[in-house]
Amino acid sequence: MFREWPAGRLGRLFRVPLKPGERSALKLHLAAQALGAVASGVVLNHDYIAGNGLGGSVAQITALAMIWPVSNLFSVLASHWLDSTNSHFRAMMLGTVMRLAVALMAFSSSVNTMLLLLFLFFASNSVVIPGTNAALRHRYRRGNRGVLFGWGMSVFNLVSLPASILVGVLLDADFSLYRWLFLAQGIFGAGQALCFAMMVRGLKNDGETPSVSVREMFRGLVAVFRADREFVLFEAFFMLYGFGFLGIQPAIPFFARDVLHLSYEQYATAKGVLGQVGLVFLGPLLGAGLERIRPFRFTGHMCMLLAGYPLLLAASSLTPGLGVPLFYGAWMVYTTAMAGIHISWSMSSMHFAPEGKVATYQGFHVTASAFRGFISPALGSVIMQTFGYTANFAMSAAFFLAAGILFLRHARKRALSGLPSGAPPSLPGST
Repeated sequence: MFREWPAGRLGRLFRVPLKPGERSALKLHLAAQALGAVASGVVLNHDYIAGNGLGGSVAQITALAMIWPVSNLFSVLASHWLDSTNSHFRAMMLGTVMRLAVALMAFSSSVNTMLLLLFLFFASNSVVIPGTNAALRHRYRRGNRGVLFGWGMSVFNLVSLPASILVGVLLDADFSLYRWLFLAQGIFGAGQALCFAMMVRGLKNDGETPSVSVREMFRGLVAVFRADREFVLFEAFFMLYGFGFLGIQPAIPFFARDVLHLSYEQYATAKGVLGQVGLVFLGPLLGAGLERIRPFRFTGHMCMLLAGYPLLLAASSLTPGLGVPLFYGAWMVYTTAMAGIHISWSMSSMHFAPEGKVATYQGFHVTASAFRGFISPALGSVIMQTFGYTANFAMSAAFFLAAGILFLRHARKRALSGLPSGAPPSLPGST
């Protein structure tokens, strides 16, 4: 048993009692979030850099929207490796190198080169995200986990807000500075992965039987889907949300450029500031709430609210005189809803996963985003080019509403049946 760590400065700041190990883990966690936030200031402007500055085509911007989810396709393999080998630290170091590669964009003006380097950058998530979630589960106690995760998200977004604005200002002043911005993305993104690597150094799995057989891994995945119906339903409903989220991405930079004629600073203000500010203030509150609210109900409410984001974009396209204010309003709705969605996406697998399986569950979660990433951006692009921006925005709203209704309907059915939120199911290989 650990004794309680005296509150000290960190304890008073976060209003949680910290045990030995939690305080050092929190320092690394917050440092990682701050470094990653600087890189995020560039990431949030990728589509406008490619579409407006480098002359990217619709096909290239669609591919850009696909890179993040598709690059996570091998997350299940990476997660299995982490679950079965205690290789968290080595995996994070690999992710550090993969993120650093995007700095090579400093020597290129090709959108295709940008796509290749970003594929490596985002593919690092296949090892960084499952390893990070394992660290959060092991380094923080259950009662502290949501709150500290939320505060970490707030630090991330508090730093990313001025970083996004600075990126827009620099690009408006001299677009050629994009080369230095990609260099910064590589360095700071790698720094984030390195801090998380230090956070998981020496981490041991809790009861997992080592196995590196891919065949056994896939048998385990089949067992998860057969035994854990709640997790299957959650992923299915979350898939609909993902179609709405990714399907709208190809339209936004072209709509901002061709219809609203936004500058880089205006675009950064909307997407990088208004679109992220809710995560700063709502992150800790929602992070704490997730441990008390069922993921179905919690995520359902967020999806229903998120539907207002594409609906306001549709209104922006239909009323040119109010286009820019409505565009800004859409991102304010987006930031409120996505504060909850982000926490749900990052932590819900911890709710479902039995001991020793959290990385596998999160790997499934991440890999599911890869499969929808193959389809939804292309679908959104086709609808945009065939029927226009308003139709694309309406499609996105329909997916959000469908996901929200299904999440809430299932939560209500469980409540009426008297089923508790319950512990995760017992699965082969779990303890």
